[in-house]
Amino acid sequence: MSTLTFADLGLAPTLLQALEELTFAAPTPVQEQVIPMALAGQDVVGQAPTGSGKTAAYGLSVLQQLDVKVDAVQVIVLVPARELALQVRDALKKLGKYLPNLRVAAFYGGHAFREETASLKQAPHVVVATPGRLLDHFERRSIIPNQLKVLVLDEADKLLELGFQDELVEIIKRLPRRRQTLLFSATMSDKVLELIRKNLTRPRVVNAGEDTDELPENLTLLGHVGTLEQKPAALLHLLNQPETGRALIFCNTRERCAELARFLHGRGVAAEMLHGKMPQPERDKALMKLRNNSAQVLVATDVAARGLDVTLLDTVVQYDAPDKADGFQHRAGRTARAGAAGTAHLLATPKEQAHVQKWPIAEGIKWTPMHAPKLPPAAPKAPRPENVTLHVSAGKKDKVSAHDLVGAFVNVGGVGRDQVGHIEVFDYYSYVAVPRQLAPEVVERLLGAKVKGKKVRVSVVE
Repeated sequence: MSTLTFADLGLAPTLLQALEELTFAAPTPVQEQVIPMALAGQDVVGQAPTGSGKTAAYGLSVLQQLDVKVDAVQVIVLVPARELALQVRDALKKLGKYLPNLRVAAFYGGHAFREETASLKQAPHVVVATPGRLLDHFERRSIIPNQLKVLVLDEADKLLELGFQDELVEIIKRLPRRRQTLLFSATMSDKVLELIRKNLTRPRVVNAGEDTDELPENLTLLGHVGTLEQKPAALLHLLNQPETGRALIFCNTRERCAELARFLHGRGVAAEMLHGKMPQPERDKALMKLRNNSAQVLVATDVAARGLDVTLLDTVVQYDAPDKADGFQHRAGRTARAGAAGTAHLLATPKEQAHVQKWPIAEGIKWTPMHAPKLPPAAPKAPRPENVTLHVSAGKKDKVSAHDLVGAFVNVGGVGRDQVGHIEVFDYYSYVAVPRQLAPEVVERLLGAKVKGKKVRVSVVE
């Protein structure tokens, strides 16, 4: 086993300080290999599965190469989904915490352009973006990449799978030729290999395994076989078990998502849904409710769940069997992350079971007959979780932090410090979870209150 430390990889003291604070003990294999090559200015191709530490591998490398005194976009990270853009932006901010005046911005579709152009008054050093939105900025000349040092293509296989090929060609055309390119992909399809051949110069290749090679060690795989008609009752039975905890349910279509969320609501389960056609604020709200325990269950399609950042997810249920092995791996691997234990269930008809059993990755599934007790009658009211989420009309752009919100909720809102739940601060607004019975009083007390000098409105998120 390697005994290398982050200091051995040639990282600057400012980055080492942040790593120590984030309790990154030792580099992962992909970090050990990528960081020295990237710091040496080489193009790198990394085949790396989810959870291998690739974001920090390229993140630390690009942050070290920044000149924060220069007001220009020096790094662009392209990602396939909006959730991943936010996740990467936040990770880079944490890793670069001790770089003075570091500016990292995330740009993605699904919300007003003016919100993004406001944050471009001063050029960010690092831009994390989805291809379509970045191209829009190039067209409007709100981002001019003439001083770019590094391009990172993250989850290249997914970028191509989601049809971003033309946008990638157009974006790369507009970048300086003298630049470093780092590409990461879970799988190496012919399309990915062609992308590498056309856009990288003598790349060094790092192989940290395919996504389809393995699942998390602490993951229990359970398969339940029965008829299509038994699936709703079997799902409800699983969700009612105390050990199920917070669950993510995968469906193959938007229609199935909506149908299942309605069914669960009617049976007393606090369920939210997430699919590609939902407006961005609705997606944010659904995810936030799962994270802060105002919902027990999120029913999602694969596209919507790509790059989801929901830590400590207890259970995954694949309500519909996926078409491909890598889809199975992606879904099941959303739980049992970062060393925690988790369970992945698959509800399958005999035909679906026969299909799934062909995949090596599904060998570890323990199959049992579907347990589908008689369904209870639909509940007259939707479930009421213990927590409720409050919307606060101030965010990062108002210089408001989670610490400021805790202060306001405790000192003005009368909430006990230990009763303030999960807080999420976005650019123009924030979400705070509080116990349901306190919510009306908190809203009343905070009427007209100021946070960081700004008068805020607080309302319950339904």
